[in-house]
Amino acid sequence: MPFLRHLTGYAPAKLASALASFGGVYVFTRLLGAEAYGRYALLISILALVHTLTLTWVEAANYRFAARAREEGTLADHYALALVMMRRSLIAGLTVLGLVWIALSHLPGYGAALPWIGVLMITNTVIQMALEAHRAGHRVARYSMSETFRVLGGFIAGALIAWAFDLGAAAPLIGMAVAAVLVALREAIFLHKSTRGGHANRETSRAWMGYGFPIAAALLLDIVLSASDRFLIAAFLGEASVGAYAAGYGVADKTVLMLCAWPALAASPQIMAAYERLGADGARDAAGNLIRTLFLLGVPAATGLALTAQPLGEAMVGEAVREQAIHIIPWIAFAGLLNGLMIHYASEAFQLAHSTRLRALLMLVPAGLNIALNLLLLPAVGLMGAVYATVISYGVGLALLSLVGRRLVPFPWPVADLAGISLAAAAMAPAVWLVPDFGGWPQLFAEAGAGAVTYAGVLLALNIAGIRSFVQEKLASRRALGA
Repeated sequence: MPFLRHLTGYAPAKLASALASFGGVYVFTRLLGAEAYGRYALLISILALVHTLTLTWVEAANYRFAARAREEGTLADHYALALVMMRRSLIAGLTVLGLVWIALSHLPGYGAALPWIGVLMITNTVIQMALEAHRAGHRVARYSMSETFRVLGGFIAGALIAWAFDLGAAAPLIGMAVAAVLVALREAIFLHKSTRGGHANRETSRAWMGYGFPIAAALLLDIVLSASDRFLIAAFLGEASVGAYAAGYGVADKTVLMLCAWPALAASPQIMAAYERLGADGARDAAGNLIRTLFLLGVPAATGLALTAQPLGEAMVGEAVREQAIHIIPWIAFAGLLNGLMIHYASEAFQLAHSTRLRALLMLVPAGLNIALNLLLLPAVGLMGAVYATVISYGVGLALLSLVGRRLVPFPWPVADLAGISLAAAAMAPAVWLVPDFGGWPQLFAEAGAGAVTYAGVLLALNIAGIRSFVQEKLASRRALGA
């Protein structure tokens, strides 16, 4: 089955992301301290905002139009246009970053770190262009190799630099930049070779802009939804509180979001291909595998993170920000699930139907709601106000995109499967609560193991989402091959 094969192929990249995310929280909350870690989280948000504002539209259009160019035999022209658009957008992106540097250079720790953001913008753009090309071309192994080295290599280099030198929030960024430069050099050669004999077409560039600009606007609003609270927390409560919030996010939201992104990486190209060949009905059938996999992975992950928040926080988060992070983790785990379903499933209908402008307009609602709720709740209830605002805003965003998206491409929402999976996830609770309270990593592993075994047992016993039938089918086919 292509979906399962691609799912397995992308696993190394997702595992690397998980290790870097968890490792980043574990290492940098200890080596940097609360304020510097909060500053690092704000710098990452600045990178995401500037990159999305100026560069993401090219990456999105590069991915969306690659399949058509392959079928028409115009891939060289496609990549030639991609490189032209990338260079122009990089100029705009570095200009915006320069203005940010001028505005923040007087603040301690920002002036020295922002130039590394510029290096990351250049290198990540080259890498992302190549990765989108690999994904569209189903070059799964090449994608996983480059992404794994960039993410895991960047984390390891950053950790070593933070340990060896007192560079504050700049240390992780320098490590990321070192790894990104190495990967970008290799992928730049691939992109250059892909353009041989190709010519950029102005008419095609207009189609790219018409598709890519609204996607970038929508994704920018996604980032405003997920990152604006950090800047508001810094304004109301200080950088140390941003550090606690980012630590809780790094453990909970990133974990669930990565689990959602993994099957989406494998399924999105297949859904797009089905839509191009068979229309909305074909895309709906292909999307059924994705949503069930998202439920099967995301619901127990969010539940498990919520149930193990105490030992997880004790094991993973530095003492300076630990107490607040532990309170945040359960809420942010389910916020991450809502966000993952919104980004990696509900949004897909708008991209297939080329209704990216509509999606951008719809995202104004949860983004604006998040800012308003933060302004209202942060002064009233402190850091948890940002958490409540995040959960509410993601819930509203998912509901809005799902309802409107169904009118474009009627993606399935298998309620019966969700109910069964939720039941199996809820059964994890008594199993986790029975684990003795001996603290730290041993308790975390014991609780996680008890929850996972219980969840899998209930799924198989009740044949939820057809899991038992699927397993039996696979075992029977293997026996037949062995015979």
